[in-house]
Amino acid sequence: MRSVPSIRVRQANDAPVNGRGDYVLYWMIANRRAEWNFALDRAVDLTLELNKPLVVLEALRVGYRWASDRFHTFILEGMAENRRAFEKNGVRYHPYVEPAHGDGRGLLESLGKRACLVVTDEFPCFFLPRMVERAADILP
Repeated sequence: MRSVPSIRVRQANDAPVNGRGDYVLYWMIANRRAEWNFALDRAVDLTLELNKPLVVLEALRVGYRWASDRFHTFILEGMAENRRAFEKNGVRYHPYVEPAHGDGRGLLESLGKRACLVVTDEFPCFFLPRMVERAADILP
């Protein structure tokens, strides 16, 4: 087992692990890479502990303040690289690019309902802390 240091783990809500869930969901939001990623390592540890498959969701929103073609090109190139890495390792990877602002609303909640738990990245900048707080409020 990979064993992520406890200092790297923070529980975002008090919801218990759903042992009847279909998978462990890793919501990739900041550390958009398949290596050198504590959150991904934690998700893998949990898949082994719960004997469940790993599902990785990497989504790209389009309607935020600093959205740009340059930034999105970088993310899309990374998504292609992540797809290859996850396919090679037999991981279910769901890259999602929002076609229009708001079209991805409810995607995380829908996938989260079927998950044992959701693991995501800790990143103290940008709009990500608010996004994680909101997700913690709505995910079971």
